Amino acid sequence: MKKQIFAAAMVLCLMATTTLFAQENKPQAEPRTPPTAEQLAQRQTERMTKQLNLSDAQAKQVYEVNLDQIKQMQAMREKMREARAAEADKMKSILSTEQFMQWSQMQGPRPGQPGNGPHMKHKKGPKQGDCPKDCPRKDCPRKK
Repeated sequence: MKKQIFAAAMVLCLMATTTLFAQENKPQAEPRTPPTAEQLAQRQTERMTKQLNLSDAQAKQVYEVNLDQIKQMQAMREKMREARAAEADKMKSILSTEQFMQWSQMQGPRPGQPGNGPHMKHKKGPKQGDCPKDCPRKDCPRKK
């Protein structure tokens, strides 16, 4: 009798763990769209309202300032992208394909491009062999 109860308990435990670990077939998440300037300003204002105990009138004024600043930053970011694209076009017309590829690599990652985010903060420094022999950098590992 004890064996049957034990076996039944084991079967129930096995079924419970199986359902816990079963994967659901969730539809693929849609790619996130970046928040709008209004959404960013609203979040920033809410944070400031909580931390600084702003009144409603102050919160409205702070929202307007935040929104204006975010819009200015987005406009500057767009101008910088356009300037970099124009520079790349000029370089492409001047340099050979191989030189242009080297120049592109020399530019390094740009804000908003893949490979440039918080995880890059923990990247280890340059290793010997990463730099050319005539590297102009002061911290070049070859010069050590």
